[in-house]
Amino acid sequence: MKNVAIVYGGRSVEHEISVITALEAAQAIDTTRYKVTLVYIDLHGRWWTGEKLRDRSFYAAFHGRTEGAKLEVEEVTLLPTPGIGGLVRGSKDGVLAAVARLFGGGPKKDVVIPVDVWMPLLHGTYGEDGCIQGLFELTELPYTGAPVRAAAVGMSKPTTKALAAQRGVPVLPWVVVEQHQWSTKDPGPVLDRLTTALSREGGGAWPLFVKPANLGSSVGVAKVEDAPGLIAALVKVFQHDSQAIVEPCVVDLSEINVSVRRVNGAPVASVVEMPVRRSKSGVLTYEDKYVGSGGKKKAPSAGMATMARVTDPPELPQEFKDAARAHACTVYDALGCMGVSRIDFILDGAAGQLYFNEINTLPGSVAHYLWSASTPSLLYTELLGAMIEEAEARRGAERRLSREFGFKALK
Repeated sequence: MKNVAIVYGGRSVEHEISVITALEAAQAIDTTRYKVTLVYIDLHGRWWTGEKLRDRSFYAAFHGRTEGAKLEVEEVTLLPTPGIGGLVRGSKDGVLAAVARLFGGGPKKDVVIPVDVWMPLLHGTYGEDGCIQGLFELTELPYTGAPVRAAAVGMSKPTTKALAAQRGVPVLPWVVVEQHQWSTKDPGPVLDRLTTALSREGGGAWPLFVKPANLGSSVGVAKVEDAPGLIAALVKVFQHDSQAIVEPCVVDLSEINVSVRRVNGAPVASVVEMPVRRSKSGVLTYEDKYVGSGGKKKAPSAGMATMARVTDPPELPQEFKDAARAHACTVYDALGCMGVSRIDFILDGAAGQLYFNEINTLPGSVAHYLWSASTPSLLYTELLGAMIEEAEARRGAERRLSREFGFKALK
């Protein structure tokens, strides 16, 4: 059996959604083929493992624990060193003592939890943005999902928009505001730049959408109608991100999402979905996505699978479905994505125009609900298995590359 380490949590505002995604995957994965180790990264960046992590109620209590409380999980660490083959266990003397034993020639089996494949299921900063993918690259073990470049580029909304536009995919105009450019004491220059750049012909700039440039899960997203609202929205964004992206607001707006993965190396798109927005502002909120009907928590959240949606909506003209699926494959391929991504679009109903919005290279719930809707025979279990096999094949190809050139300049 292959040893698969599901890595999740992390230092991100999307932390709890990552936990939900990981627990779903741990339940769905084929345990006749894979031995699963849950690896939880807490909000302080410490890594933990243990059977207690399978208990959904564990996490809030763990973060709220008092000093000196008994730990029910084991601390581990991942070293950026090829050949170790897994996670270094903690001990009563701590992780550093275990590392010293490992490099001091101690028995490897007593110190290392074996891992054959990493499965990162982190959303947002330090997990979906190429950071942890870079760490996995250094271990020389396979990992599922987007490689470093695709993850890093896909995390940046402005960069991905620029790449999409270069490939002929329609995008809305946008302006980036850097945190160092912003001052609440003198917001005038930034506001003038935004309203000038985003003014519509004969209609002014308002309303506008303000978003963090490098976050997901609708955190910090706001629709603003005037200058005071824009100031408040930018202040909120800069609590979580160092960049804001500001776009014109499409009034007659619908959202269309589609998932993409590779089959025999080529990108293939799922059916499309249209999320149901409950907010009066027209913003698809965090609560719409994860909390459930009307924001009332009637049952435990199932991550993105909780969101109300219309799959393959019959009222949506086929031309928009086809365009979304084609553009999604273009963006996915342009970034060099692997694994499962979800690409989101905006439909301007009044103008009859579809625009690329953003890509999620590690979507909530791994967007398995879109694949089961596309191919009812494709179970979540099989989707996860395909991701693991893809990761192993990619690493096998990379191992055939030469990383050495010999000593020439230093002779």
